[in-house]
Amino acid sequence: MGRTEANAAEGRDRSLAERLLLDANRMTVTAMLSSATLVLLTALGTLDLPFRSILTTGDTVETLFQTLIGVLITGMTLVVSINQLVLSQEFGSLGRQSERMEKSMAFRKESEREFRWTGPPEPDRFLETLVDTSLERTRALREAVEDNSDRTLRRRVDQFVDRIESSAERVSEELANAQFGEFTVTRAALGYNYSWKIYVLRRVYWEHRENLSEDERDAFDDVVDVLELFGPAEEFFKAHYLQWELVNLSRRILFTGIPALVVTVVAALYLKPGVVSGSLLGIPLSVWLINLGITLALVPFFVFTAYVLRTASIAKQTGAIGPFVLHESERAPLIDWEE
Repeated sequence: MGRTEANAAEGRDRSLAERLLLDANRMTVTAMLSSATLVLLTALGTLDLPFRSILTTGDTVETLFQTLIGVLITGMTLVVSINQLVLSQEFGSLGRQSERMEKSMAFRKESEREFRWTGPPEPDRFLETLVDTSLERTRALREAVEDNSDRTLRRRVDQFVDRIESSAERVSEELANAQFGEFTVTRAALGYNYSWKIYVLRRVYWEHRENLSEDERDAFDDVVDVLELFGPAEEFFKAHYLQWELVNLSRRILFTGIPALVVTVVAALYLKPGVVSGSLLGIPLSVWLINLGITLALVPFFVFTAYVLRTASIAKQTGAIGPFVLHESERAPLIDWEE
């Protein structure tokens, strides 16, 4: 038997690249990029290259910081466009808002039929209830087929239930202290891999349909019905999380952009050759100040980079809503198909 889904998830969790792209705090990633830039510029300043003489030339430094001023102003203006993009999703006519409300209530009523109660209003608790319900349905499926004469069917259903239990346990652990708006909730929703579970369940159904009673077929349908709720729920969590990320991105670019703009203007006006003398660690203080000014000016860009790395990674890892699985990494061996 190949790796289980839980083991695959643990392997992904141990990936340094994935922790950096998805799990790490965005300001921590920003600090890492800024530190790396300062270290690189300083390392170049220690070399006996024309680089140092260029940085200590008045015209070059002034032109550099003047260019950075233009870039910062343009970038901060772009933030306004990002906010307009986010806010435009909230604007609309009364009819459009009413339609959104009707569709939301239709989904809520459908989930109530599956839960057999209203379900929690909090998104993270709703997701947890959805996972628990799917687990209950799969256990009911195992009970329904336990007297079936088809041994292969019983074995495959047992394996499927084991994988659902592993997934449910992992999701519950991730959601234990999570709040909506955090990446943890979105990660849990994306990691449940409902499309592949539906495919495996439907394949078992069709390969053994001739040996299934009416009650057993209904038990299969009950599991599929609750798994189908994951599609719109996952898209809802992802869409609203990305919306919140755009808001956080625009705010943090503004918060870092204003100090960066002030530093850049001061550097362009007052940082001239001969203004600062002396050296630190064998590097002229003027080079230290220029490198620091460049790094601070690039901080808003690093904030943007940190957020784009996460949002782009989420977009790449998530497929289209529905029964299709677009990524090979999502096709975990939920059950053993060997006879």
